[in-house]
Amino acid sequence: MLFNPVLAGLTVRQALAKRRWMIVLLLAALPVVMATLIHLYGTVDDEPLQIVAIPIMTLIYTVVVPVIALILASSSFGAEIEDGTAIYLLAKPISRTEIVLTKLVVTAVICMTLAALTTLGAGVSLVRGLDPTGLVLGLTAGAALGAFLYTAIFLALGLITKRGMLIGLTYLVVWEGALGSFFKGTRVLSVRQYMLAVADAISTVNAEVFVALLAPKTAYIMSGVVAVAAVTLCIRKLRTFEVGQAG
Repeated sequence: MLFNPVLAGLTVRQALAKRRWMIVLLLAALPVVMATLIHLYGTVDDEPLQIVAIPIMTLIYTVVVPVIALILASSSFGAEIEDGTAIYLLAKPISRTEIVLTKLVVTAVICMTLAALTTLGAGVSLVRGLDPTGLVLGLTAGAALGAFLYTAIFLALGLITKRGMLIGLTYLVVWEGALGSFFKGTRVLSVRQYMLAVADAISTVNAEVFVALLAPKTAYIMSGVVAVAAVTLCIRKLRTFEVGQAG
């Protein structure tokens, strides 16, 4: 069995912890609120597609999606290790693969749902319900992919180190922000570039709106590599995890 319903329920309750959930909801609501304000007060001369592309790529792709995944995924294992409850989980006759996959699926579904809803909400509002180029659909698909990959990465990070939040933020700012955007060699290892490649592949907007820096095929292949690597790392780390480390 690769999915444990009981553990899934515990993971959901952990993700819905009041303080954590309030921060996540505020992050997800921010682009929708901004889009609504632009929709209400934007001038008639504004270019709709550029209004959609710029805020979504800069705010949702750069901040909202990765930070939501960081908050929820890094604490999925990290919180249990810190408070000592991981000892009870590791002592149960549940395979490490089952634990990792269950936590990944539950956390990823939550993150992907929030990513899709915030992108759709902001995008539909900005294009006023019309999306002939498929831009909103493409950006939503890219956001969902990014949410899944970031979840896998930060799940592993939370298991490896107790400073998952700090290291995760550093990774987002340095690697995904600076290096992934400006240095060609690092783009192939940038989740944000995979998101943009998927959005570009689905939409039919011209290069004046936005253009991806990676080919879709490269993004698909590397997304699979990153996901498998993160899950494998989680499983291997959990298998070598000493029960005493959870206390």
